[in-house]
Amino acid sequence: PYSTGWYGPRSHCHVDDELIIDLKRMNDFEIDEKHLYAVVGSGIIYSQLQEEAMNRGMYIIIGGGGSQCSAIANMIGDGWSPLSYRIGLPHRRILGTELVLPDGELVKMGSLATGDDPFWGDGLGPDLRGLLRGFTGHRGFLGIVTRMAIKLLPFQPERLEPAGISPHTTLMLPEKRVKWINFTMPSKDAMREAMFEMAKAEIGGGVTKVPIFWRAIARANSKEEFWELWSKENEESISSFHLLRVLLIAFTSEEQMEYEEQVLTDIITEIGGEARRTRPSDESWFKNADSAGMWLMCGGYVSVDYVIETIEHAIPHGENYAKLKRNYTPPLMPDYGDPGWFQSFELGHQGYSEFLVYWDPDVNSDGVDHFYLETSKENIRKRFYTSLLGSHQPLYLTGPAYGPNYHEWLLKIKNEFDPLFICHPPVPLAHDEFVSRAEWMKPMKDWESPI
Repeated sequence: PYSTGWYGPRSHCHVDDELIIDLKRMNDFEIDEKHLYAVVGSGIIYSQLQEEAMNRGMYIIIGGGGSQCSAIANMIGDGWSPLSYRIGLPHRRILGTELVLPDGELVKMGSLATGDDPFWGDGLGPDLRGLLRGFTGHRGFLGIVTRMAIKLLPFQPERLEPAGISPHTTLMLPEKRVKWINFTMPSKDAMREAMFEMAKAEIGGGVTKVPIFWRAIARANSKEEFWELWSKENEESISSFHLLRVLLIAFTSEEQMEYEEQVLTDIITEIGGEARRTRPSDESWFKNADSAGMWLMCGGYVSVDYVIETIEHAIPHGENYAKLKRNYTPPLMPDYGDPGWFQSFELGHQGYSEFLVYWDPDVNSDGVDHFYLETSKENIRKRFYTSLLGSHQPLYLTGPAYGPNYHEWLLKIKNEFDPLFICHPPVPLAHDEFVSRAEWMKPMKDWESPI
């Protein structure tokens, strides 16, 4: 149901005699052009779905991990990017879905509960999509999703042309219909203000703050070249780097591009920003051809936390983590206090912050585990609302602090549907067991737990 589980420095297998089910041959696919949705099996990957959607004037979000992943696995797990500014969050785009429970019972969600048409996600009665995910997913701990209808969104009609030779591939953008523009901004507050003003004007297809190490990754042809570039940075260069990246999409006409670009220029000029020369191409978001670059610097990578709340909440979250990370560097990669990545979701109604960490997996990585756990405690101390609740952090640590006692409800649901913990054991208690069993983690446990 959630095969590799590569989320953090410690991965599968979680239990002895574990069986991993490969779903790649479940590759059923159909697309409804009139009502803008696709019905996919578990084996359909994002590159297939995005290509078929774009051939028909539609598009979908591909998560930052790359287009090689299962569309269903990403939809029930994470599933966002800067395109979430316009498209919205993934749990709103899950339509009719089929879930096979551990006892073999088939649960049909949304309009599939009353018929064969999966066009509607809510369905009659309670919305059961919460069994799959909240802001993030439960990692398949209640069963296996075998079929899902995914909402697609209207795109523009011009083709994004592939160019380059692997691994240096890109999509060339038709500039009268799709355009990225980078802006140098005077401060972080100016970036935040620009995001709000764009949302008020209802323009743009995406907007994000660019971390400086993304630029180094994009320029480097090897790990050695990355470190040559990165060694030139320092805390001053990091703190003064304010790059805002804006995506414009002329969904309706070329005139829309002219209008939105003029409005955007007025907003940025008033705030004090300045446009930079920007290549008319995309490597990262429409098809995610460069996702492997996340592992370039050190070999190990994870998004240690992400917040989906407000922009005002998201920005200090990253700043706070940057300070905390100093205590765990090394083994974490030195990033000179970079506060991570933040962006605007759902036309400014949501703010997003993601904090990335990198390390060399060939050296002792106990400190990576320590930092991951300490961020859970830091969220509780500083009252940050993290999206990584449930199966992503020790349940008996975060449960009493959020809800309160949401862990009691989560375990009641688990025991109702899967009392024998057949499906993805020991989730949602994997982190609890890890902390209890790993000798290097035991000194950090300062909360009550039956495990």
